[in-house]
Amino acid sequence: IRDNARTLAGLLGRTELWAVVKADGYGHGAADAARAALEGGATTLCVASVGEALLLRAALPDVRLLVLGPTLPEEVAQAREARLELTVPDERLPEGIPLHLKLDTGMGRWGSSEVHSVSGVVGLMTHFATADDDPGFAREQLQRFLEATDGYAGRFTRHAANSAAALTLPESRLDAARCGIALYGID
Repeated sequence: IRDNARTLAGLLGRTELWAVVKADGYGHGAADAARAALEGGATTLCVASVGEALLLRAALPDVRLLVLGPTLPEEVAQAREARLELTVPDERLPEGIPLHLKLDTGMGRWGSSEVHSVSGVVGLMTHFATADDDPGFAREQLQRFLEATDGYAGRFTRHAANSAAALTLPESRLDAARCGIALYGID
């Protein structure tokens, strides 16, 4: 994982490597995988849920942690106290916590169709549905994302690339790339 993170960080250049360590570090142990990714050059850790983030926060008290999945209203206070960053899909933005507004550019699963509000927002993101097997559609999604976020470039961290896009679509790397499966040796 450490070596793979070094390789990815080198490939990404000025784009930050954000290590996805969800599902217990894809079965490798979230804390161990996180430490190795950080040693290899990752700057931020990403997990699926507040519960995963709280477990990781106990092991790594000072690292930047982003929750990629939905957060229940009753989890917001815990997330705030643990200094987590949350992904939100629409204009209902919890206060006092760094937020990443997720735009649905074609995956059709979760996210907003446009940037509604930026109060508390530190990042703008999307997720590619098919970067590993349909780069043409990933490029369409990227174009939609860039058009929706162009006015915010430089103000917020923009992140779109997953592992497949980071490896094959250099134009998708933007400010940060969220790499998961590539950290574990799957290209």
